[in-house]
Amino acid sequence: MKLGIKIGLKSNWKSDLLATRPDFCEIWFDSRKISLYEPIFKFVREIGCQVGLHFWGALPDGTLTNLAYPDKEILNASRTLVKKTIETAAKYDALYVNIHPGGTLLTRVDFERQQFLPYTKLLSYDTTLNILRQSLEELSSFASVQGILFCVESVPYLALGHPWHGKSGRYNPVNIGEIPITELKRLLPMENVYFANDFGHTCANLTIPDREIIKSWLFRTTLEFAQNTKLIHVSYIVPPYNGTDYHGSLYFDEFKTQAALPNYSEMLELLKVFKNRSDIHALVEPESDHIGNFKFLKILVERL
Repeated sequence: MKLGIKIGLKSNWKSDLLATRPDFCEIWFDSRKISLYEPIFKFVREIGCQVGLHFWGALPDGTLTNLAYPDKEILNASRTLVKKTIETAAKYDALYVNIHPGGTLLTRVDFERQQFLPYTKLLSYDTTLNILRQSLEELSSFASVQGILFCVESVPYLALGHPWHGKSGRYNPVNIGEIPITELKRLLPMENVYFANDFGHTCANLTIPDREIIKSWLFRTTLEFAQNTKLIHVSYIVPPYNGTDYHGSLYFDEFKTQAALPNYSEMLELLKVFKNRSDIHALVEPESDHIGNFKFLKILVERL
């Protein structure tokens, strides 16, 4: 298992990389701003750090990219942005491109107010899954030709409400129609499409208060997708278990309690599944202190 750290344009990416010297870094990547990432690519090459790209994008009117919605203009623009990301990954010898699959409605994003604004009606999964299948086939083939692994990440059932940071947004969730794992699995396996298991997101596919049921779902899903998994986001959620994600730090006291799901001991069990897999890349996505979380993850993995 290779351990990494998340970086982006607004983070202290250089100092974080120097302090951790990770096996790889995952870049929060906006393909509308490719030139701004060149200093990062140059530096990671200099220090011998591998890299993966986590695609994130919005269209000119603020609509989130969506690979599943039946709007030709938005669909084509979304696919184009992902292809630009794949091309950039190939240019800089990246390992993978990781995406969120899109959803059953269209949503604008306001980065200043930290708010999602859905503006269409929800469509059925049957309608959107066929379009998503076409997107994945096209994009994974495009990535394969360029030697890039194409990963699709588990996403929470609901998005955080305003604001995104802290716990308050979890109490006002927004339905942006994300494709749940139960539907995504209908499309897999597919050539050069791999699973990115964000443990917290996987837990947040369920909106029930029963911790044991969610835990069983997490372990069952992780094992079911294990062979097709290439990327792990080492995360957990805390109550309310209402379908939203959470970006707490691994060294928070809550992580060793039954509130966290998975908690410390359960995380060890999950990571043991991938202990001897050199093709697995794992990282933490905390709200803050990426250095501290990387160091904690390293200690955690050493105890497997």
